[in-house]
Amino acid sequence: MRRLSAAIIIAVVASCALAHASERVSIIQLIANPALYHGKKVIVSGFLNIEFEGTAIYLHRDDYTYSHYSNGLWCSINETRYGKYNKRYVVMEGVFNREMKGHLGLWSGSIENIERVWEPHTSAKRGK
Repeated sequence: MRRLSAAIIIAVVASCALAHASERVSIIQLIANPALYHGKKVIVSGFLNIEFEGTAIYLHRDDYTYSHYSNGLWCSINETRYGKYNKRYVVMEGVFNREMKGHLGLWSGSIENIERVWEPHTSAKRGK
């Protein structure tokens, strides 16, 4: 009986962990299939710009430079904590929201509740 109870507890804990696991996706996937990822934890990579009413992660630096807002995602980010990543290519983990499109609704969605940001060539633990 104890073995069965322990097995059930392990199965429940494992399923909860999987339900909250982040999925690595591209910005293109989020833009093309927003309903599929809405409300899910995701890991994306791109060029991060941090500025008043314009904080976003873009597919490429040129998308930021030439104001191709639709190729980016608005970011609700703590500037104090992650400001050192401004104007750099980063990897970001957070929750995708297809409905929040940032200042003036210019972006193709947003990344909220950002848990980590790090540079692609470094360990994810350094981004905490």
